[in-house]
Parts: sequence; C-alpha cells; structure tokens
Amino acid sequence: MKCTKHLSALRTCRSCPVIPILLLLVIWTSCGKQKQSEPAEKILARVGDKSISVNEFIRRSEYTVRPAYCNRDNNVHKKIVLNSLVAEKMMAIEAGDTNQFITNPNVMAYVRGLKEQAMRQWLYQKEALDKVELDSVKLKKTAAVAGRNYAIEYFNFPDSNWAGGAAAELRAKKKTFEEVVFEKTGLDTVPRRHVQFSGSENVFVLDSLFSGFLLKGRVIGPVRIDGGQFMVMKVIGWEDTPAVTRMQAQGRRREVEGIMKKREAAAVYDRFVHRVMKGLTIDFYPDAFFQVTELMAPMYIVTNEEKQEMLRQPFDEENGAAGKYDARTQLENMFREPLFKIGDRIWTVGDFVNELVVHPLVFRRTNIRTDEFGQEFKLAIVDMVRDRYLTEEAYQRGYDGINVIRRNEAMWKDNLNYQYGKSQFLKKAGAGADADQHAVETIEKYLNAYVDSLQVKYSDMIEIDVDAFNDLKLTRIDMHVLQKNVPFANAVPPFPLVTTDNKLNYGRKMDGGKNQ
Repeated sequence: MKCTKHLSALRTCRSCPVIPILLLLVIWTSCGKQKQSEPAEKILARVGDKSISVNEFIRRSEYTVRPAYCNRDNNVHKKIVLNSLVAEKMMAIEAGDTNQFITNPNVMAYVRGLKEQAMRQWLYQKEALDKVELDSVKLKKTAAVAGRNYAIEYFNFPDSNWAGGAAAELRAKKKTFEEVVFEKTGLDTVPRRHVQFSGSENVFVLDSLFSGFLLKGRVIGPVRIDGGQFMVMKVIGWEDTPAVTRMQAQGRRREVEGIMKKREAAAVYDRFVHRVMKGLTIDFYPDAFFQVTELMAPMYIVTNEEKQEMLRQPFDEENGAAGKYDARTQLENMFREPLFKIGDRIWTVGDFVNELVVHPLVFRRTNIRTDEFGQEFKLAIVDMVRDRYLTEEAYQRGYDGINVIRRNEAMWKDNLNYQYGKSQFLKKAGAGADADQHAVETIEKYLNAYVDSLQVKYSDMIEIDVDAFNDLKLTRIDMHVLQKNVPFANAVPPFPLVTTDNKLNYGRKMDGGKNQ
C-alpha cells in the first residue's frame, strides 16, 4: 500500500515565503520568456565586472550584525563598510571562478538553491503581493482598534454545529459563559488569554476582534482555528494604546496594512499553488520511506546544544552545505531505490538526497517529538516537491534572468569565494586555525596589508559613486534578519571581516553615478 498526499489540496499559508525587503521595493512587470522589465538599480561601486548596488550595500550593512569597529552611523565607519564589501569582491576575483571550492558540486548546488529561493520569492511577489487590493473601509476600521490588547474568555469545540449551539445559548442569555464552559467541556476553570493585532495570530480571530469597535461582554463565534477546531470567545475587556499623533496614526496604519496585505497574499498564493499543482499526487513507497525516515530522524531530532553546534559548523569544501550532518554516506546503498512518485516521475532516494543541498527541508513545526517525526518528515518532503514545481514555473517565466535575482546569486557566490580565498591566504600566511576566533587581531596582523595591496592592484578597475555614498545613512541598531519558512533563512551573507581601513584612497569617481 502506498502513502499518498494530494499536493494541490495542501494549504501553503504556513510556508509562504517571507519576502526580503529588496524584493518588496521593486516592481516586476512582465511574464513568460519575453524580455523582462527590470527594476532600476543604483550602482554604488564597481570592481571589474562585479558591482555593489546601493540596495545591496544597505542590506549587507543592516541585515546582519556588523563588527564593533564599524557598527556606528558615522562617516568613518561607513567607509570601513564600503572598503570591506569592495575587498570581498577583490578577494573573490583573486580566488577565481574555477577553483576547487567554488566548482565543488555541493557548493554549486547550494548557490543554485539560493538563486531558486529568490526566484520563488519573486513568483510570490508577482502572483500574490502585487495582486492584493485591500478594502480601504475595512483597513480604516481595523487600524482604529489595532492598538487594543483584548482579554478574552474562550472555549474550543471540534464540531462547528456544537460550537454554534453553545454560542446561540450564550447570546440568548440562557446560560452564563462559565456554565456553558463547565457543561460542554468539563473544565474546572474558564480559559483566558490576551489577543493583540499581529501577523502571528489566527486570521479568523483577528477578523472577529479587530474589524470594528466591540463592547465588553460580547460573545463571538464560533470561529475556525487551527487543527480543525472552532472557538467561542467572550470579550472581558481590553487595554488600548491609542495612536495620538499624526505620525503614530500613519505608522499604525502602515503596520496594519502590511499584516493585512501579507494575510491576503497568502490566500491568493494558495489558489495559485493549487492551480500549479492541480491533479498531481505524490505516492510514497512505504519500505523506502520508513528506512529513510529512520536514517534521517537523528539529523533533525536533536537537542538545543546539538543545534547550536550545527550552526557553528563551517561551510567547508569537502562537505559543502550539509556539513558533518550530511546523510549521504548512510544512504548511498539506497540511492537507486524509489522513494516516491509524482505524476510520471519517480524520485529515487539519491534524487531526494541530492535535492536536499538545493532545498534543505523546512518543517512546518518545531520541537518535533520522535513519534511525530514521520508525518512531519513526509509533509516537509511534500513542500520541497511543491517548491520544485514552483521553481520550474519561475524558470519558464525567465525569472533567473532578472537583474536582482542575478545580483542576489552573485552576492552569495562572491561571499563564498571570498571566504575560500581568505582561508587560503591565511593558511599560507601562517595564521593559526583559530584565526576566525580573533577577527580583529587577524585583520590587523594579516589582512589589512593584504587588502591594501589589492586596492593598489585593482585600483584602475574600481569605480565608486561618491555622491550616492555620501547620501547613505546607516543605522546603529544591530540586526540579524532571518526569513521564515524558507530553506535558507539568512537574508544576506555574513559581514566580511577583512579590513579596518577607513580611507577611500583608491579607484576613481564613478562618472554620473551609473545605474544597472
């Protein structure tokens, strides 16, 4: 007997990608394999055939934590940031595009996975976010009460008719809320909780509480919630944080609009995914699935300490993206066995393992128990397969040729090549294995002089838009931006720890501030 999942029926709200701000700031206006109408990019610096856009400079500066020697908002620290990003490009050029690291199949697959994730996010932008038109009246009503923090009493039922009957009794005031809870649920106390307007709250609960002004004692429901259950609520009261000034009101409206737009976009994207996957069914081969599940469970069911150790593992050229937790060696004997079938295509265990480098599994739940892993593992595979079809749709539309997609790919590839080139240089220079643990000392002893020599070597190939650079403002707030529910969570590569130089005494001024 086969384990079956109908892909077109799977909701995707929990796995909708979080779109990086880069992709939200630009507009895409074409389809198919036709010439794309690309967003204009302001180029800040060029190093040979490589370039750094203004947007990339901001993201690399503010989406990851900068080191203490350049984490302020003054002009000196801003110059160190620019010098570091330019040095990253120079060292990537030095490493070359044919070295053993960057041509490693695992590394190439990893970079392709990052590109394809950006392509799917662009698809989400086009097919969901760009198509959402909010009801202005509803937006106004919601923004007016979005500062409330409701205190509610509630109870859940697995059946809508049962919940509806209980709600009807309450509205008719035949029984008190407490009497209904005790009678229908057998609980000793009435559950209470607080509800604020946020993107993490249940959609239907938000609509029920924040679509207008409510009175204390109001009974609401039944409202559908997660797990196929229904909730009946009673408003006990609320604390309000009103938007007093015009600026606060505008900020509140933007926040509400953003949450509502993402929520609506998730529903629109569900329907799009359903069309893409219509008629496709995934059939798992039980024997192979259970064996693979048993082999791979230890990779995912780990302690917090083990997870931290996994995060600390360097991206090395032998193991690539999967590091020491790559299950390939344990599964090699099963590579030719079929794992699942979708449409006319059979995925072998080898196909699945190779795809993991391009698309690591994303689990819908965290803190999975051992007895729950099989089902969650199956759902993660289904989501991975769904993303493969969405990626193919994005390729058919030519999204891989859009400039911001190509820049995102180049940003990651250059950073990886820079890391390889840096490690090779430090090894030849006699730096110890713990050089990365003493970043500032390593920079001052080895890297500053090396970067200075590269500035001289590549000076004729470097252009900087000085006017655009002077207009840039950086924040002093440390941030590490992570994207939720996507295979690769980091929005940008780590900041290059390579120089503390604050002088712009190389290259030439860019003529007219070129765009791309």
